[in-house]
Parts: sequence; structure tokens; C-alpha cells
Amino acid sequence: MNSGTNLPTPAHTATRRQESVALATREHDVMLRAQGLHKTFRLHAQGGAAIPALDGVDLTVRRGECVALVGPSGSGKSTLLRCLYGNYLVGEGRIEIRHDDGHAARWVDLTTASAREVLSVRRTTLGYVSQFLRVIPRVSTLDIVAEPLRRLGYDDGDAAGRARDLLDRLNIPERLWSLAPATFSGGEQQRINIARGLIAAAPVLLLDEPTASLDAQNRAVVAQLIAEARTAGSAIVGIFHDEATRDEVASRTLTMRPVLRPAH
Repeated sequence: MNSGTNLPTPAHTATRRQESVALATREHDVMLRAQGLHKTFRLHAQGGAAIPALDGVDLTVRRGECVALVGPSGSGKSTLLRCLYGNYLVGEGRIEIRHDDGHAARWVDLTTASAREVLSVRRTTLGYVSQFLRVIPRVSTLDIVAEPLRRLGYDDGDAAGRARDLLDRLNIPERLWSLAPATFSGGEQQRINIARGLIAAAPVLLLDEPTASLDAQNRAVVAQLIAEARTAGSAIVGIFHDEATRDEVASRTLTMRPVLRPAH
């Protein structure tokens, strides 16, 4: 027997096993990972001028995290969100979402996915709350908010009940629930947009300045709803220009900087 050989003790073996389990758990918790994202806008109406927006962005987000994108105007924050949602195609890189289509959880790369796959991911896994409400005219506020749950197969009564609860918490007067929101104030429309975006508790949420048009009281309500989404396990990426809200809801930040144009 070689006396120089150091055999692992039971304590060392247990520690390694615990570390392996912890690592596996952290990997299982990853819901979104973006690697090496590059995006350049090309202005064909202006002689093909190139405007670089993203240069090698990496991002990993786990369940229960809220990553706030910070940086000056023009640093690519909104561009990154739109790439993560699949609205913009990236020039290079991968955007992978852990998607459960009802059969099994799997990774879907939005940069190579078909249109059908992207729609499937958006239907059940990936939610997006923009600054502006874009809906079909003449549809009532209650139906607009309840629609994501009905699309997932929820009973009409259950979907409407959840919508009423959210509209009430967001201080939308009950007399407005049966009306289409086209003539509502900007703040009311944004709160309806937030209710619609949060009602289905999407596993991955993208938030583009969700409190931009809100007063202090309603900002506090939205911050609480975002905190509840985190507690429920949503992985969140957001832009929050209101620093108090950002400090309250974010678990960490990703600092972005404008991409320098190449010299000519």
C-alpha cells in the first residue's frame, strides 16, 4: 500500500457531494442565458450607416432574481430587452430560454428558433411589459387583463377574478373595467399593461420601465407585485429609471455602456 496516497475522508466526500448538489441546483435555477450578444443597426436610407448597439453582452438570470439594466441613454438597455424577447435579431450570440411546452422543459435558442417556437415561448414562458399599451380597440379593460390566463386555458371566471384583483390593487376604478382603455390616461394605461403582463406569472419577465408614468403610490404597488413575482420564482430583467424602485426590486445590476463606433 502506498503511504503517500491521500484517500478522501467521509467528511471530504460529503462536502464534495454537497457542492455538486448545490452547483446542480444553481444550474437548474437558470432560466435565461445570453452569451456574446452583438447587435448593429444599419440605416439603409442613410447610405448603409452602421450604428453598433450591443458588443459582446453576457447575461445569466436565475429563478427569483431581478437583474436591473443600468447605464446612460444610448447604452443599449431597451435594445437588449427587445433582443431577449425576440423582437430584434442579434448579429452574433445566443439567447437561451428554459421553456416548458407542457411535455418537458428544454432550452430554446431564440436566435435560431422558428416563429412557431418563439410564439410558444412567449405564450407560456416569456412575458414582456413595455411602456405602452398596445391592444385591440373596443376590448374592455377586464378582458385585456384576463386574456393571458384564458389563453393558457384558465376558466373565464377564474381569469376574470384574478384580473379584478390586480386592477383593484393597481387602483384602476371599477367603473373603468368594462371600458376600452384607449381614452384612459397614460398612467392608467401603463397600470393596465402591468396587470396584463404580470397576471400569468411568466417564468421569465422582461420589464421596460414599468413605473415610468406612475405616481409614488402606484410605483409602490408595482414594486410589491414585482417582489411577489420574484418570490414565486420568476426570473426578471428590467429597466427602472426610478432609482428608489430599482433599489427595492433588483437583486443585482448589469451596467451597460454605449458601444464606441469604429474610427473611419
